[in-house]
Amino acid sequence: MITPKNLAVSGMSLLLLAAVLGFFTVHPAASKPAAAPPPKAVPPVPVTTTTAPPTTTAAAPSPPPPRIAMSWNNAGAFIVHTHDVDPTWLGQQLRSAGFGWVAVYLGSSGDATPIDRDWVYRFILASGLPVGGWTVLNGNAHADAGFAARQLKLDGLAFYIANAEASYQGRPGASQSFVTRFRQLEPTITAGLSSLCDASGIGLGPWARAGFAFLPQAYVNDFGGNVAPSVCVRAASAYFPLSAIHPTVGSYKGQKGWMSPQQYVPLLAAAGTTGFSVYNAETNMSAQAWQAYGQAIRQQHIAVRAS
Repeated sequence: MITPKNLAVSGMSLLLLAAVLGFFTVHPAASKPAAAPPPKAVPPVPVTTTTAPPTTTAAAPSPPPPRIAMSWNNAGAFIVHTHDVDPTWLGQQLRSAGFGWVAVYLGSSGDATPIDRDWVYRFILASGLPVGGWTVLNGNAHADAGFAARQLKLDGLAFYIANAEASYQGRPGASQSFVTRFRQLEPTITAGLSSLCDASGIGLGPWARAGFAFLPQAYVNDFGGNVAPSVCVRAASAYFPLSAIHPTVGSYKGQKGWMSPQQYVPLLAAAGTTGFSVYNAETNMSAQAWQAYGQAIRQQHIAVRAS
């Protein structure tokens, strides 16, 4: 039965349905997501070019000089304290002057003096010259020989010089014991004896027979003309051939003062020998002094020029 109430309810329902249909008809895109905005254009990154800086090529280092074989006929030098002279400077001076070797101090039995291996390396790099060692003999021949052989092997040195003076004086048996033991340990190494100008009291015969050269100490700066190189040569000639005698001159300030290369050169020339040495390389030896000896080597042939 249709009553006014029912009509009112029906009217309200129709009105609500018409409102919903009208909303979807008027707003058809309400159920769809909004479209994304178009991407913004990105401006291109400018390309820059950098000019490479100019390059300079460093000059190639000079190659080390060729190695020189050890020979007593060359000139040489003794060194007591390597830290007192720059190895590169000394190496260059000796090589340019025509010298052929250096010997560094190793100490004595019971009192070793370790060498600076970096010094030796730098000296050889600058000069190409062989480096040997020298020791002071203290009188115990067996210990002296063993110490010398051990140090030579330890440091890889090229030759050896024994300094035998007062402790071997009047003891020719000690000299024989030393060279016998040393040659058992080092049968082939180049070796020399440094001793007093007239060293007959130590017994020179064993040294000569064992293949040692003789380097008499012609220290005119200390003891005057009585130890001139020619005097030393005459004293040793009964034991060594002239070819095995090579005087050593002193560069230090002795009892007679200093002596320059110009003073020593005529004395060395008068001795008639080939090959000499200077004691010691780190004392009073300027570039001019080394080159003065070098000039004498070239012109007066007091040594064979190492080149």
